[in-house]
Amino acid sequence: MNRALRFCLLTSASYFAASIVCSTSAWAGTITAQGAVTALDNINQMQGIVGTATYNEGMAGGVPLNQYSAQGMTFHTGPLVDVLPGVTTGGSGWQPQYQVNNGPGNFPAPIAGGGTYEASFTFYGGVVTFSQPITQLGLTASTNGTQYLTVWDTNGGMIGQVTWQPSGDSAFVGIDTNGVPIGMASYCNHNLWIGENFGVDGLTTISDTWVWALGTPCETSDDCIDDQNPCTAPPVCQDGICIHTPDNDLPCDDDGEPCTLDYCQNGSCVHPNDPEGVCPDDGNECTDDMCINGACTHPNNNIPCDDGNACTENDACGNGDCDGDNISCSDTELCTMDACDPEIGCTFNWTPGCCTNDEDCEDGYVCHFGSNSCIVEPDPGDGDGDPTTGDGDGDPTTGDGDGDPTAGDGDGDPTSGEEETDTGDAEVGNETSGGTPFDTFGGNDGDQGCSCSTEERGAGALFGLFGLALLGAVRRRKGPLG
Repeated sequence: MNRALRFCLLTSASYFAASIVCSTSAWAGTITAQGAVTALDNINQMQGIVGTATYNEGMAGGVPLNQYSAQGMTFHTGPLVDVLPGVTTGGSGWQPQYQVNNGPGNFPAPIAGGGTYEASFTFYGGVVTFSQPITQLGLTASTNGTQYLTVWDTNGGMIGQVTWQPSGDSAFVGIDTNGVPIGMASYCNHNLWIGENFGVDGLTTISDTWVWALGTPCETSDDCIDDQNPCTAPPVCQDGICIHTPDNDLPCDDDGEPCTLDYCQNGSCVHPNDPEGVCPDDGNECTDDMCINGACTHPNNNIPCDDGNACTENDACGNGDCDGDNISCSDTELCTMDACDPEIGCTFNWTPGCCTNDEDCEDGYVCHFGSNSCIVEPDPGDGDGDPTTGDGDGDPTTGDGDGDPTAGDGDGDPTSGEEETDTGDAEVGNETSGGTPFDTFGGNDGDQGCSCSTEERGAGALFGLFGLALLGAVRRRKGPLG
């Protein structure tokens, strides 16, 4: 039904302000009560207010269930029968949700009964319990469909319910249990009084500024309970109501974010973006550290860097990591093993036994060019003859001794080889040496020498000399390997 209602607008946009201005507005919607409760249609009917939920925390998503526990009210989810023993009502509570900057469409002005709406509000209703003997609960109800405010006593028995039927308007709607402490309260679109289950169907339980009170007028400020709000002054009792006046000069709790400011605004702690915020270094040289939209972020960069690896070059950042190009380790040496050590860079270790010339080998070894490996040096002579021919049994330098230095004959003079009448070695062809006398083959006496034997030896010695001369021409010598 239509009726005129006298309500009070608060000059500070909050009913907690000390100065209250009263006005009159047409109220098209209706408020009715069922059960042993009284319907409240004005904020000034609340006595001994101890807490408020403004939903101005400026967040999105779900309202933390304990957001207002410090003021004595806690939200609950899950079956109602599990929230409070003794309750028989069906359905489950849902976590209320923030709505931010959705405009005044859900709360057309002027709001009746002194209800208040600010930039953010809540929907999905809610199920709450109190840690104090609360007997009054009120809220600013929206224009979205029929809404029900229901209460139970501490034993789980339903006390009563208040119904708000809007008619294109918004108003303050409250319930008073007439002194019975509230064990549990709910706000939804379902008529629980007639046995419906609690739910969030329709999403019309949109509200703002919940208030709960002891239900008895205060006499002094000592009767008031601190609302635990860092942005309100200590409560004072005024005309039987506990007033919590906003104070923007009070310190505000730090939200722990270096990219936001923290200060009180209209009774709430707000955290707007800080354009001069300094984002801490994340320790990665390949990311930048900056404040973006009030949050500390670390986008990747592409600056030069050092990956700490001596085997890379041209190090640069990419995708948040420092990487470089692999360096080439090659000294073109046949006998070195080319590798790279991340600590020191390129290494060139000599392969044992490998050579490219005689100087790479130890004494007594020469380089074999076919396999590039060191082999034992061949004997340059037989050790008993001329160093050039190797003939005879003479001195290795002069050939002196038992033979001619040229022919190595007999036991002759070092120059001519003559000393005895034999021209061959005294031992050659006789029984002592095991040889065969020349005259056995039909020739002259043995003391005339063996020209055929000399020719055969001469041919073999010539090929041996040629091989040694060739080997000496292509090798160099050095001391032991370092």
